[in-house]
Amino acid sequence: MIRPAYLTAIPTERQYRIEGRYKPDPKAWDLWNQALDSLQNSEDLLMLSNAFAFAKEIKYRHVGMSSEIYFMHPMRTAAFALLCEECQNIEFGIIGLLHNVFELSDTPPERLIETFNTDITNQILALTVDRDLQWDLSYKQAYYDNINSKPLSCRVVKIFDKLDNLFVLGLNDNDDMRGKYLAEIRTHILPMAERDLPSVFPYLVELVDDSELTGFFGKI
Repeated sequence: MIRPAYLTAIPTERQYRIEGRYKPDPKAWDLWNQALDSLQNSEDLLMLSNAFAFAKEIKYRHVGMSSEIYFMHPMRTAAFALLCEECQNIEFGIIGLLHNVFELSDTPPERLIETFNTDITNQILALTVDRDLQWDLSYKQAYYDNINSKPLSCRVVKIFDKLDNLFVLGLNDNDDMRGKYLAEIRTHILPMAERDLPSVFPYLVELVDDSELTGFFGKI
């Protein structure tokens, strides 16, 4: 399988994520620097650097992780979204950096509108999951219908968000929870990736299958 240059073999990526649960992931910084190096426009670089500084100063609430360690996830998501063939502009990176800001911090939408713009804020609002309803099938269908109605940047960030989390999903020892996440990805994320992110789709299919098998063999 031909994989994108910014993604390594699945076991290698999984090991980065495992180690990154306890200390900031150096691979996230490498990816981010690759993303910056790919930009030629000085105004784009300045705008992205400002967005990075804004996102990094936010205090994130994530169970089992410090704010600093958690921030490696939006860094990787943003870098992937900037490095992919389908990326069109730096909004992909800005949305990647901020995609979980409403769920995991006290940042109000008004602050993002003032700092960035209404379109970026609306895409991030669309990406924000209501955790009280996350396993309600009608809610989840409406959630993805809304994302599919948004610009490509919103959908690409969602795909890379799930991709980044998949590397450790197979290690989750809760069969029911792991199964629900995989079912969601097969139902909603894979069709979206096949349509909107073909450069990553084969890798993502292999990663989903690997995550399922990792969980299964972990029980033996």
